[in-house]
Amino acid sequence: MINRKLVKVAAASIILLTLYFLWSWINAESTAQETSKEILETNKIDELRPDTVSTTAAASKKSPLILYWGKAWGINGPEEGSLMDECILTYNRSKISDAIAVVFHFTTINGNQIPWQHYRDKRQIFVWWCAEGPRLFGRNGLREFDGGFFNWTWTFKRSADVLRYYGSRDGALKFVKKGKKAIDDVISFKKKMALWGVSRCSGTNGAIKRMEYYKALVAAGLNITTFGGCFPDVENIPRQFPMLFEPKWKEHKFYLAFENAIHCRDYITEKFWDNALKNDMVPVVWGPTKEDVLSVAPLDSFIHTDDFDSPAKLAEYLQFLDKNDDEYRKYFRWREDETMTDEKMIRMTQERYPDLNIELTPKSLCTRLLENEETKIIPSVTDEFITSERPECLS
Repeated sequence: MINRKLVKVAAASIILLTLYFLWSWINAESTAQETSKEILETNKIDELRPDTVSTTAAASKKSPLILYWGKAWGINGPEEGSLMDECILTYNRSKISDAIAVVFHFTTINGNQIPWQHYRDKRQIFVWWCAEGPRLFGRNGLREFDGGFFNWTWTFKRSADVLRYYGSRDGALKFVKKGKKAIDDVISFKKKMALWGVSRCSGTNGAIKRMEYYKALVAAGLNITTFGGCFPDVENIPRQFPMLFEPKWKEHKFYLAFENAIHCRDYITEKFWDNALKNDMVPVVWGPTKEDVLSVAPLDSFIHTDDFDSPAKLAEYLQFLDKNDDEYRKYFRWREDETMTDEKMIRMTQERYPDLNIELTPKSLCTRLLENEETKIIPSVTDEFITSERPECLS
């Protein structure tokens, strides 16, 4: 017969063991949740501090987040969730506390939003983004943002904290076909003289003066094919960007890369990079100084109007090149060497122009943020972007 006392002891032991294992499981689950929470908080801090590497959960660390406060002009900008090097881009303003930087195109913010009513961490970088010339704002057009609201500028100026360029040597070298055969094909395809597309004929001193220069070239006998809003009864400028021309446009040897501003520092737009270089035409430059162009352009890739005493002298030189393929070909030497790299071209340019401040291969906003170890404050965006300009740029 079974001893009832032993049965009771065994039953009690089983109950105690069950309770112990149940308590251990609940405690382990709770500990796991707390650990997970700590990892998430650590990762959140790491995202706010680009110079910090998580030692707690490196494998689960999220990519740094860059918040765009809106699209430029309401329409232009990268897609939600797209990548910039190691960073993820978003327009979701609810994620502002997770962003290492907040990017404001000048069309996405106005003075009514200051004092700032939203979240801001002292380690975040507020970036002012602009690709337009300084004259657009007038001399005092940005005063409402003075006083330390922004940390960085992201513009075409080489003095900016991050260079947001229209084009670069490196980008051009990677885009175009290189080698002797490629240049043979380019030269053999050329049948016409010069091409110019423009839609702003007035409104700025630069727009007026470039039109005067164009008319002087025509008066000197230069044959120029034109398109765009400034010329009635011709085709409009193609709207795709970057502007990849139809073959009939690429038959021209030269493209008039005439900007609508005079001597604005580093203001060298798609007219030079996309319209001319990427479409196998030699840019004829008017607007930026020759030194500014030399600092960023492929070596021996362009003709500058400042090298000629008059439009008539320039027209004469272009007509000379039209009749001499060997001389014209010299403007494609930067492409003829298949081994050419940006670094190699920088060295060549430095050897020829030792006193020139040559722009090195630009770094992306993401890369600059990840390298950054301090928080800089810009006292005056107006002084940084506008009043530091040459007088003729603002005229």
